[in-house]
Amino acid sequence: MKKMLVTLFSVAILAGCSSTDEGQLARNDGYKCEKVKTLGSNIPTKYCSTKKQRSEAERNGKDAIRNTLRQGVLSGDTGK
Repeated sequence: MKKMLVTLFSVAILAGCSSTDEGQLARNDGYKCEKVKTLGSNIPTKYCSTKKQRSEAERNGKDAIRNTLRQGVLSGDTGK
């Protein structure tokens, strides 16, 4: 009985320590992790990024869409 209580106490302490590290990182850099499914796979992968990296990726995506649309308009392609 004593061994079981010691084991449960140890697990609770370790679980508390692991959650604190991610919480501190999230407050410092806007660090965020999420599970993302890639095309052609049902197995999600963990993707972690900072707030700065996410905003840069969003800006690059918007620029790519804008350039694609601009090329379509200049070439006369209507997408049909």
